[in-house]
Amino acid sequence: MLFNFENTFLQIPQTLDLSVIAIIVSSVTATILAVMVVITWKNIHESTNTTYSQLLRGFHEDLTNRLNKNSVLKTTDDCKRYANDYLNTVDEIAFLDGSGKIPKGIAAYLERFFAYGLNIINWYDDMVGEDFLDTAKKNWPNYFQYCEKHKIHLNPDDKLPKIMLDYNKLQDSEFHD
Repeated sequence: MLFNFENTFLQIPQTLDLSVIAIIVSSVTATILAVMVVITWKNIHESTNTTYSQLLRGFHEDLTNRLNKNSVLKTTDDCKRYANDYLNTVDEIAFLDGSGKIPKGIAAYLERFFAYGLNIINWYDDMVGEDFLDTAKKNWPNYFQYCEKHKIHLNPDDKLPKIMLDYNKLQDSEFHD
């Protein structure tokens, strides 16, 4: 037997007027809308968290891979390339953070990598023998702005690769070869 709306409507007490039906329909509609908004908000929140995690993982992996390349440094050019690549990467992260392109907190999580960049700049000054700070500020302005804004300082526990610390010996051996 099929459900018959006509008979059901006739069984509703006649005291139900059109305004009450309108209120019931609008209440049900509002409830459905509210549930849909909550579901949509949860989906957006989960999506944002997933994107946040992927960005953080990507940046962390990129910086870690750069640090791991220190075992393949053989020449002075390798050392300079390593330093430049590293500083380019932290400058990109600082740019994205300063532009509001990445969620707040990602760059803050990676601050230890920013501190390591300061060691690289000091290495350039000491080992390569250039006044590299002015050049670095021109090449990586976002990095320096980020470090100043967030009061990033050298971390004495950060160690550069041994070959970079022995840069002068490496340079001498390349010169004599």
